[in-house]
Amino acid sequence: MIRNRLEKLRTWMREQPGGEVGAFIVPSNDPHFSEYVAAHWGCRAWISGFDGSAGTAVVTTEGRAALWTDSRYFLQAEEQLAGTGIELQRMGIEGTPTIARWLAEGVVAEGGRRVGIDGRLFSRAAFEAMSGELAEVGFELVPTEDPFAEIWADRPALPHARAFLLEEAYSGEATADKLRRIRSAQPTGAVRLVAVLDEIAWALNVRGGDIAYNPVVVGYLAIESERAVLFVDPAKFGAEDRERLRREAGVEMRPYEEFVEYLRRELGGKTVMVGSEGLDVYHWGLLSQTGARIRKEATPYGVISAMKAVKNATEIDGFRRAMEVDGVALVRFERWLEGVVAAGRRPTELEAAARLHAFREAAGGAEFRGESFETIAGYGDHGAIVHYEATPESDRAIGTDGFLLIDSGGQYRYGTTDITRTYHFGTPTTEQRRDYTAVLRGMIDLCAARFPAGTRGAQLDVLARRYLWDEGRNYLHGTGHGVGHFLCVHEGPQSIRMNENPVVLQPGMVQSCEPGVYVAGRYGIRIENLTLVTAEGCPEGFLRFEPLTLCPISLAAVDVELLTADQREWLNDYHAEVYARLAPRLEADDERAWLRERTRPVE
Repeated sequence: MIRNRLEKLRTWMREQPGGEVGAFIVPSNDPHFSEYVAAHWGCRAWISGFDGSAGTAVVTTEGRAALWTDSRYFLQAEEQLAGTGIELQRMGIEGTPTIARWLAEGVVAEGGRRVGIDGRLFSRAAFEAMSGELAEVGFELVPTEDPFAEIWADRPALPHARAFLLEEAYSGEATADKLRRIRSAQPTGAVRLVAVLDEIAWALNVRGGDIAYNPVVVGYLAIESERAVLFVDPAKFGAEDRERLRREAGVEMRPYEEFVEYLRRELGGKTVMVGSEGLDVYHWGLLSQTGARIRKEATPYGVISAMKAVKNATEIDGFRRAMEVDGVALVRFERWLEGVVAAGRRPTELEAAARLHAFREAAGGAEFRGESFETIAGYGDHGAIVHYEATPESDRAIGTDGFLLIDSGGQYRYGTTDITRTYHFGTPTTEQRRDYTAVLRGMIDLCAARFPAGTRGAQLDVLARRYLWDEGRNYLHGTGHGVGHFLCVHEGPQSIRMNENPVVLQPGMVQSCEPGVYVAGRYGIRIENLTLVTAEGCPEGFLRFEPLTLCPISLAAVDVELLTADQREWLNDYHAEVYARLAPRLEADDERAWLRERTRPVE
């Protein structure tokens, strides 16, 4: 099937009116650069068969194809690409060629040195970077029409989920006030174009269901001096919500497809603010043709992203509430799982994920809006696949001799959660205990850190890795990512990782702390809490992390002798807080007794 699809794309490439396209690049993007994309834009997954969330496919007319992905997906990609003829290129591994270098190694005939892309799926910044790399080796990057509009016969339609307004009781700031703040950061009379969906959702206090796990609405937003124009299917909103946006915030709705005409007809000669990573090269080109004075954002992440990252008091209270509700669900889930395994039954990975969802749904009630990402439940060597997704074919029973890694999260109207815990239901080996304790120590040291205002995440990353490095181990994913408020579970602009990021950590930012270790073919371990940057309780000019996540950290594989006195104190204080916050929400005495035992002090 995949080979047939590749041949359809190659035929299309050969028949281009401007001349043959020798290679075509298919990214994982939609026109809004979302982490998860609606099925309509799942072109890379359709053409390659690899359905991980990150990857880029390149197809040549000469019969070769390759896919680049990162360490989270190496094992998954190996399995899904088998038999397709698509080569796996492991990003971040020494010796892996770039796309430009791979093409330069002779996989394209001398006459086919035009490399095509769908310009709607590349930001201006990404296009310029790729164009420069290809030019150095003699190739030209050219935007084309969307080939999948022709070759993908049963392509899904654009998403059409219902949308709604998020009340100020949850958002903490009225839409009109957010728009005033945004306008104050742009020149008088300028128009700001916004294509990134969570930025639109935050700015307008709208939420929807167009993309799995991310409560956003597919659209474009133009913020003018006196009004804002939202290009979206108006039928997604009720008449009352449409009128309220217009009346209270001056937001006009137009059909999604009219964004092109708006660029062509209404922006000529105007100053237009755009982010080089927030508008695709196709629409950028249309804007350039009008004579608009394009002004790029001063920073790569943009004004709205920076505002969104610093949560207000209402949002922070919402996160705390979400952690309590989520914590109750997790306690009930863990108690169930531990009990059935101890009784000799062997639930599977998919069964565990389904039960966890049910516990969250019961705890959250009407405020629960689904998962914040697809649950990762990996037992044994499946846990070593960083973003493993159990399928009916791979589903495995949970035993007592290996680790079970569960990474999951929930969406609630008042906040978003993301948590990883790793369990062992038998007797861990010495190596398993050593690795688990090294991950836990790194997690504690980072969560317990105090640091000067102005510190960047890259400056703290080593705290999470140091004990793994002592053992000659490392992990290739980041240690921490920002988290949206009832929005995308992964957001910027801040991060905690080895790679440099100029964004400083500020009070009000929420991010994960999730070190891990992955032993291919054997097990994976990750422990994750969400944290809040705060100045509370710090000397002047210093900040710290307040743990937000409320859930016991399994002690089954901890080598307590390896913990320092400070680490034991942090763990005991954290567990005391977990018990104090969750116990009043548990209805049954046996649930509270179970929680008291799982949060017992270590000595």
